[in-house]
Amino acid sequence: MSALFRVRVLAVSGTRLWCAVAGRLTVSTSSALHQELTARCADALTVVLDLREVRLFTDDPLLEPPWPAGSQTIHLLAPSGLRAQTVDPRVHWHSELETAWQAWCAPSS
Repeated sequence: MSALFRVRVLAVSGTRLWCAVAGRLTVSTSSALHQELTARCADALTVVLDLREVRLFTDDPLLEPPWPAGSQTIHLLAPSGLRAQTVDPRVHWHSELETAWQAWCAPSS
């Protein structure tokens, strides 16, 4: 894992995983973060990623989004700069912790 970011698993419940990420996000670290999250979230069906402590250090489009590859449903708490960089139908954006928590607590479909 890159020294420019830190990934912490905050909660696991069955096939649900909640991670928090902090650090600098650049074009190059985005790929490393994507790989780290893909590995950590491989068995999860629902992933909540708290990216509020991520600092976006580029205006250029990221080569790949930092969230994991796979078929997971992804709930993101993230800087607004990342919203414009995705059209991923798996991603559900949350601007408040409460709505992300409600999504985490909802029964899996």
